[in-house]
Amino acid sequence: MPELPEVQTTIDGITPFLLDEKILRCNVSVKKLRWDIQKNICKDLVNLKIRDVSRRAKYIIISGEKFFLTIHLGMTGTLRIANKQDKVRKHDHFEILLGSGNKLRFNDPRKFGMIFLSKDSPLETNRLFLKLGVEPLNKEFNSKFLYEKTRNRSIPIKTLLMNASIIAGVGNIYASESLFLAGIRPQKVSNKLTKRNCEDLAISIKKVLRKAIKKGGSTINDYINANGKTGYFQYDFKVYGRTSLPCHNCQSDILQVKISQRSSFYCKNCQK
Repeated sequence: MPELPEVQTTIDGITPFLLDEKILRCNVSVKKLRWDIQKNICKDLVNLKIRDVSRRAKYIIISGEKFFLTIHLGMTGTLRIANKQDKVRKHDHFEILLGSGNKLRFNDPRKFGMIFLSKDSPLETNRLFLKLGVEPLNKEFNSKFLYEKTRNRSIPIKTLLMNASIIAGVGNIYASESLFLAGIRPQKVSNKLTKRNCEDLAISIKKVLRKAIKKGGSTINDYINANGKTGYFQYDFKVYGRTSLPCHNCQSDILQVKISQRSSFYCKNCQK
């Protein structure tokens, strides 16, 4: 599933092609992704001008005067910019034609993504957004915040990091990598973290996410960015997906454990 860095990389890629462009028409080739696509979505988008592209957690919000088009990439979704010569690909389910002649295409083989249009900002009215926690790259997310959130929770710290109602957007890959960088085992009970642990972890999460964004995200199976290229942060993985391979720091085998039904990876020597 595309996580925060992949979503931000997608936004960074499409934004220059979308800002101040008028939507000439759109096309929907499937009626249902995770939810039904609104019947009048294309009619309601025509002749509107795009003013902003933003992100909240793993949601992409394309907006202008009186409209907000919200997109979630789901498990396998991608957005890309196509020119006049680019052919429609298998699993291209939604398309917007811009005044420039370029097209924004949404591709999703497993159809777990979401697309919905609203006149009001989803940040203020949509139930999916109202329960989202703090953004990990914002200043509100820091060691003090993390320490306070861990005090009354006797759950694995990995589980807490992936709870979107607490921290929005830290998925499985980046939680594993951040915990390794901070030297904390993923199964460590949250309320056992010290203030120093929380400081190290908050810094590590920001560092890992920023580095992943800089490297275009991670391509594990079929993620591509807006230009049709793969990310390459996966080549920097220290623990994720490296079961039984030697730790880059101490050479002991990387271990794998199930936490909250998700695979987690760690080094028993480097993480305590």
